Amino acid sequence: MVFSGKVSYIVRKHPIVRFLCCLVIIGIIFVSVLIFDKKNKAVPHIESIVPSVGIPGDVVLINGENFGNTRDISFVEFSGNKLTASSYISWSDNCIKLVLPANVKDGLVVVGVNGEVSNAALFANEIDIPVPVENSVQLTKPVVNSVSVEKGKVGDLIKIFGSNFGESRNNSKVLFTIDYDKKIEENDLKSFASLTENMISCDETGYEFWSNNEIEVRIPDGACSGAIVVEVRDEKSDPIKFTVDTSVGKKNFSNKKIYLLQYTADVADVVTTDVSTITFRCPIPCKTASQPTVEITETVPEPILLNYQNNLIHQITKNRNNTPKTVFKQTFVLPVYKVESNVNVAKVTSLKKGSEELFEQYLVPDDIIPSDDEKVIALGKEIVKKEKNIYRQAKLVYEYMCEKFMILKTVRKAESNPLDMFVDNFGDAYDFSVMYCAIMRSLGIPCVTNSGILIGKNMETRSHWWNEIYINGLGWIPVDVSLGAGLEYEKWLDDSEDKMFYFGNMDNHHICFSRGWTKLKPFSKDNRIVQHPRSFALQSIWEESSEDTSKYSSYWSVPVVKGVY
Repeated sequence: MVFSGKVSYIVRKHPIVRFLCCLVIIGIIFVSVLIFDKKNKAVPHIESIVPSVGIPGDVVLINGENFGNTRDISFVEFSGNKLTASSYISWSDNCIKLVLPANVKDGLVVVGVNGEVSNAALFANEIDIPVPVENSVQLTKPVVNSVSVEKGKVGDLIKIFGSNFGESRNNSKVLFTIDYDKKIEENDLKSFASLTENMISCDETGYEFWSNNEIEVRIPDGACSGAIVVEVRDEKSDPIKFTVDTSVGKKNFSNKKIYLLQYTADVADVVTTDVSTITFRCPIPCKTASQPTVEITETVPEPILLNYQNNLIHQITKNRNNTPKTVFKQTFVLPVYKVESNVNVAKVTSLKKGSEELFEQYLVPDDIIPSDDEKVIALGKEIVKKEKNIYRQAKLVYEYMCEKFMILKTVRKAESNPLDMFVDNFGDAYDFSVMYCAIMRSLGIPCVTNSGILIGKNMETRSHWWNEIYINGLGWIPVDVSLGAGLEYEKWLDDSEDKMFYFGNMDNHHICFSRGWTKLKPFSKDNRIVQHPRSFALQSIWEESSEDTSKYSSYWSVPVVKGVY
């Protein structure tokens, strides 16, 4: 009582004490209100972005909740960049309408309201995505009047003249005849119907110019004498005859097998400090002359992007720990042909002067190919000695590796260095492929490391790696050094026992998911990325998670064969 009385006396006697007490009480009340408000503040949440793929100038709707009825100081951020005030058309509590600015980038989109940031949603710039872009309506079918030359080799640049090609290519393409299973070679009456029965398109790098009346395109790998057709929005021109010069050699495609292929990826045990976003990039098999079509028959759940940089893009958002496991399942159907190369070695030449830039990425070192390593350069020179013919050089290196290095049955650890082969004299299929590619590039021979799966006769699959080298005037020919060196697997009855078969030829039991190293960029610079080296696709990003993701577990299966037809 004495103490409380003294306190009461001090408070009554000194005004400054009464003032300080009031400030303390007000402060306590203010802090309590802030804490209460923080706990009960509505956090913005994005439910959808419509469309999730667009180009500068497009109008986009961001649907969700708790955006507030007015924008005030709230904002929308694309890939770390806040939109300027001129980008907003309207703002309501559950819908934001905006126009995409000129500098819009791929990445994560968030909405910020009163200091709170929403979950992240994915947006992609349509320019980088291989999907049809309907900028105008094609009213008449394309017409081909003439071609700049009547005859050319694979890789040559030709000009096609005509009309109604469209002012830009978009998803239009030029088709060349390819002779699958010798249907044309053994057909005495080569009608236009037979010449256009099997056709292939140029890859994206083959188109150099496109206008409404003129196209510049390179003759694609695998093309043969027959016809050229221009296809614009499902309308095809009448075919025009064209001869492919095979003086350097030709490739035969036969024994087609159709595979039903499937793999899964799952994520579980997510621990998050806030709203967590996890993105999976699921590789799609490549399209090549020997693997001409890929049909995505099923993908569960539905991806947010169906084909972005040759990946199916899945994304999940978690706002609490220990949520149920999410499984992504992809199923494909694709044909694969056996490839046999007949090469006129005496006619093989080095790359044409000035064409080096077309193959620059296949001639220089990258994140996995150490073609600038001194030991690689020295070994290449030692093997080829004075040989100048690039085909013979490539064959000498193949024979050397098959004889001097032992192939392992199992795949080494992901972090293992392929250069260990120089010390250990052994390696796995990945090491063989990477080192062969490195030596080829050090010699100035365009080479690529393919990644995919190898299928045994019992339908067991394994991740596998092999190569292709480019022969001027003929195209890409396959090389599998590890099979030449005696890699053990359950061989099919029609597999060759000759180790030299796998120099220039390939069976129909390889399925390719990536050609070369694919450098991908993350959807947000703050995301944590996961790589899977020595896997069935060679790409820099397989998984990425937002900074609020503390940890999670994931598992990827090797693609399995569900059926062969």
